[in-house]
Amino acid sequence: MKIALAIFKYFPHGGLQRDFMRIAAELLKRGHDVTVFTRSFDGVIPEGLKVEILKLSSFTNHGKAAEFGALFCRAAAGFDLRFTFNRIPGADFYFAADNCIMSEALSVYPEWFLKISPRHRAILQQERSVMEPSSRTKIFYIVERQKEDYRKFYGTQEERFFYLPPGLNDECFRTADAEEKRRAKRSKLGIKEDELLLLLVGSFFEGKGADRLLRAAGGLPESFKNKCRIAIVGNMPRKTCEKLCRKVGFPLEKLLMPGPANDVPLWLLAADLMVHPARKEATGTVIVEALAAGLPVIASSECGFANFAADAGGCALTLPFDQQELDRTLENFLQPEKLTQLKEKAIAYGAKADFRRRASVAVDILEQWHV
Repeated sequence: MKIALAIFKYFPHGGLQRDFMRIAAELLKRGHDVTVFTRSFDGVIPEGLKVEILKLSSFTNHGKAAEFGALFCRAAAGFDLRFTFNRIPGADFYFAADNCIMSEALSVYPEWFLKISPRHRAILQQERSVMEPSSRTKIFYIVERQKEDYRKFYGTQEERFFYLPPGLNDECFRTADAEEKRRAKRSKLGIKEDELLLLLVGSFFEGKGADRLLRAAGGLPESFKNKCRIAIVGNMPRKTCEKLCRKVGFPLEKLLMPGPANDVPLWLLAADLMVHPARKEATGTVIVEALAAGLPVIASSECGFANFAADAGGCALTLPFDQQELDRTLENFLQPEKLTQLKEKAIAYGAKADFRRRASVAVDILEQWHV
């Protein structure tokens, strides 16, 4: 097939972008002719993947989104299949990485405000055009809550939804030399054998709940605080994190902030516990990446994949979020015997979990649809 893919912006470290690249790679592997249309492409272009940059003239974000969609539909008119990773009316398939905007907007703003706000009107119209019953776009969804919300607010037909399981690269999974890699990474970071490394991966300070983690760490008893290190891997504001550390009493010298990293799988092996108390997270792919590496997880239930953390013996925090619950859970999980049990459960769970098939399932459906 001659396939057109659309993604507004590509960069190597985003969760949506990683899903996009895995699916693109699977399409190329099966011999399809693949062109991606994007506003910008930052990263290595795989052999065989064609990239077309669409130049935009709009000034607002919602204006750029609408313009991008219109340009893509015109450019991809002669393709066998049009598959988008952003909300674009008229596409054959849409990968729903984000939660329903209408559901989230109504939890923050009154309905009358959404009707008069140009930005919200435009964004919601894009979502409505994809999801309304008159649309023929089929939807890949990755957590049940997404489908339920879309059906509730737009009446989207059940038969238009196709579930995709998690899909991780092989490098995310624990290997026979995992302990050796763990020791090497910890040695490089200067982490002692008796120290505990808490890990958060992400690039949105409040959205990923970095402040929640730091507050919980600052409230730990001194005995735990003295042997804990925290690594925040991603494009986080250093000054903001350091200011909060001083406020809550967590030692600055125990905070690691390497920025975005290309070796996240090694960080997962080096860590003792992942804490992902995000405020807004459709899935939280890093949660299943952690479990695949055998790392136990505490996650907020705002994360679509929080159920995997709980299934693996970790914790999905209750809704609404309660900082005191996170504080108690973190202290409990850091008890030596408890942490050992959690690691054993996470390793066993990651070894048998179905975390590899998203790209292959997606391409199977695309090929079946075209036939």
